[in-house]
Amino acid sequence: MSIYLFSRPIHSGKTTALLHWCRNRSGIAGIAMPDIDGSRKILDLTSRTVFPVQCSEPGQSLEPLINIGKYHFYASAFEKANSILLEALEQEYDWLVIDEVGKLELERKGFYPAVQKAVEQHLNNDQQANLLLTVRESLTQEVIRYFGIHHCTVVTDPEALPTPA
Repeated sequence: MSIYLFSRPIHSGKTTALLHWCRNRSGIAGIAMPDIDGSRKILDLTSRTVFPVQCSEPGQSLEPLINIGKYHFYASAFEKANSILLEALEQEYDWLVIDEVGKLELERKGFYPAVQKAVEQHLNNDQQANLLLTVRESLTQEVIRYFGIHHCTVVTDPEALPTPA
């Protein structure tokens, strides 16, 4: 099926718009990274479970962290999210959502393992579902080149996406 990139500028409400689009729709698997109570969390879009990803006190953490800019993320949270996404690739769904693909993934960190496999499967037509990647506007072309996404549709509003079942 098709690959879609939902792209807008940084801090423009991409995750909020994406979650609004996902609400009351079935056939959606994947993860989102909403800001809840002032820190980033990971939301499993299938089970609706939420777990922390952002470490607010990196100096106090005994857990390995992944740092990008001013943010510090738990490496174990990305491992769990990648497991959720890779497991979803083995299931039936209409849409696989990965929010968001950015600087970490371009450094082979964060959601990189799942993004790489999902893109590969979609480019090889090994998937019957659509793939939706959230990407900040300034990184859209770099993500397309880096992951070798030859054919995709870039949208700025998730409501422009084909309606899931």
